[in-house]
Amino acid sequence: MKKYIYSLCLVGVIVYSCKTQQAAPATSSAESSVATANLSKEEMLKKGEDLFNLRCGRCHGLPSPADFTVADWKPIIAAMAPKAKLNAEETNWVLAYVNANAKK
Repeated sequence: MKKYIYSLCLVGVIVYSCKTQQAAPATSSAESSVATANLSKEEMLKKGEDLFNLRCGRCHGLPSPADFTVADWKPIIAAMAPKAKLNAEETNWVLAYVNANAKK
């Protein structure tokens, strides 16, 4: 009988831990693009620079944006954005900043 109860409890814990978490409602891509469209280029580059310095510099030394070309930055930002917990809009701002200052 004890084995049955323990097994039932174990199954309950597994089912509970596998339950999907309800995420907070995210802004739609349309809302995000409208917010980005309302920013001037200078504001977007400034936000990108601030995020680059704050989020990317939290874990490691920052390279100069001029250290890499535009083609080099795209996969770097794509790989590092999830680690820095950047959403799509923030990723675009950082990418715009590094691209604007990238090696020609």
